[in-house]
Amino acid sequence: GTVLDEPKTYSVDHDATIVEEDGTEVRIAPLDVQYQNASIWGRLITNFAGPMNNFILGILVFVLAVFIQGGVQNLETNQVRVIPDGAVAKAGLKNNERILQIGDQKVTDWESLSQAVDLETKDFDSTETLSLVVQGASGKRTLSVKPQKVQGRYTLGVTPSIESLGVLGNIQAGIRIAWERTFAILNELKNLILQPDLNKLGGPVAIYQMSNTAAQQGFLSSLLLMGMLSMNLGILNLIPIPALDGGKILINIIEAIRRKPLKQETETYITLAGVAIMVILMIAVTWNDIMRAFF
Repeated sequence: GTVLDEPKTYSVDHDATIVEEDGTEVRIAPLDVQYQNASIWGRLITNFAGPMNNFILGILVFVLAVFIQGGVQNLETNQVRVIPDGAVAKAGLKNNERILQIGDQKVTDWESLSQAVDLETKDFDSTETLSLVVQGASGKRTLSVKPQKVQGRYTLGVTPSIESLGVLGNIQAGIRIAWERTFAILNELKNLILQPDLNKLGGPVAIYQMSNTAAQQGFLSSLLLMGMLSMNLGILNLIPIPALDGGKILINIIEAIRRKPLKQETETYITLAGVAIMVILMIAVTWNDIMRAFF
């Protein structure tokens, strides 16, 4: 402290607290409990804790989603579930009925269904309708469906049918879904690095649009989006940019190799450079989202 403009140093008990005038108690921060004086492994664990919690949350959300929907999606069949107020729901399709044909395209599973929709709506006019051959308890029948356009693609308003796997199977399925989504994000990140394109990135505006679409499709869609965003955030935070946790982990690794810490001033400058990069990227992505959404 300063006494009569003279700096004075006093010894303070390690576990002492400062009691402010309003009665607020604040514990002091001895050097041995400060982040910069922790061991390399201690700092690595601290920096990885944030992304790790994102991954844990994502896994829990996907497991919860599997239980809520009663199992996992069966992509090997043409049996479908109908989204309320979707295109085929309005045309009269019921849950667990089969779509046998879309236009001229035969349908045997979910992949062929998705391809058939894309092919039949390639040069589609919003006033046109699609002819669907479906099979239910009463036999085969033909429906005339007007697809809905969602984010530039025409959709029928269906999701894959659900297969129940039991409690343990559902937990394993939720973990597997989280694993698959994580590697899908990593693959997209690799493609972005090899072929940089601002349109492949989305900021707050894009997230709002996705959230709005998911909310319209129901609670389960919102839950799945939340799981995806959590896994996405965990991976993003591990990118070795100084302002992110990944950048801090990289600095920790460099310090471990050098066997001595970086100067505090050097680390501060590196972090500020990372913050500048992130701010510029955030502005560019947000502006690009606004241009795509409104112009």
